[in-house]
Amino acid sequence: MTSVALKDIKVELNDRAILHNINMELMEGRVTTIIGPNGCGKSTMLKTISRIISAKEGGVYINDINIRQMKSKEVAKKVSILSQRNKLQYDVKVEDLVSFSRYPHLKRFQSLKEHDIEIINWAMRETGADEFRKRMMSELSGGQAQRVWISLLLAQEADVLLLDEPTTYLDIHHQLETLNIVKELNEQSHQTVVMVLHDINHAIKYSDNLVVMKDGDIITSGHPAEVLTNEILNDVFNINGKISIDPITKKPILADYDLFCETVKGVKYGS
Repeated sequence: MTSVALKDIKVELNDRAILHNINMELMEGRVTTIIGPNGCGKSTMLKTISRIISAKEGGVYINDINIRQMKSKEVAKKVSILSQRNKLQYDVKVEDLVSFSRYPHLKRFQSLKEHDIEIINWAMRETGADEFRKRMMSELSGGQAQRVWISLLLAQEADVLLLDEPTTYLDIHHQLETLNIVKELNEQSHQTVVMVLHDINHAIKYSDNLVVMKDGDIITSGHPAEVLTNEILNDVFNINGKISIDPITKKPILADYDLFCETVKGVKYGS
């Protein structure tokens, strides 16, 4: 297993503080979801863990080694990230795109080996992308394309998977399909998964651990039953929520909600 810890992390972008003194250890082999308002630093957190963004202060440690001291290929073998918006500079065949994930495991100018091809095939079978492996990415629907990107993530064989809003732009069916794939893969492979999600009920349903952020700080973290309170909803999201317990999962669900102490066009909501 791979342990990941963030210690005293501070991040600034364009002279603006984004993350403030973040300390967090990822739960090995479990699914953690980060929730919070837009602009609170969720995506920046994932990019810092994957070394896309460098911290101004503090460090990210993989197995007690600061990632600044690691080569890019070594980081890629440990941590892989699925960005919020995946863009291709040119059209590419599905199986060719997934094969790009194997390059951290190859030496310079080395071609794919039989083992690499087996991993690529396995990843596409696991996500159901194998059925359209010969098609071009431009020919795929949003849900199909997301399966391919998750295949690429899997084929990289990293111990830690970071997914930044993996359900963005998907309809409800494909949102659930994507999250079911992620949860099932976690249960099978015990890879550590960290997601950023906007839908609170999705975050609760598919996560072992929740991290709540606001204004660049971690407000609280823990099991969904401990984290989801109306006090947190008031403070972080500025909403009043009706929380009930799902009889099947025994986890809380946000059954209803409304604005909290907010004035819109002269009408005051909440109290």
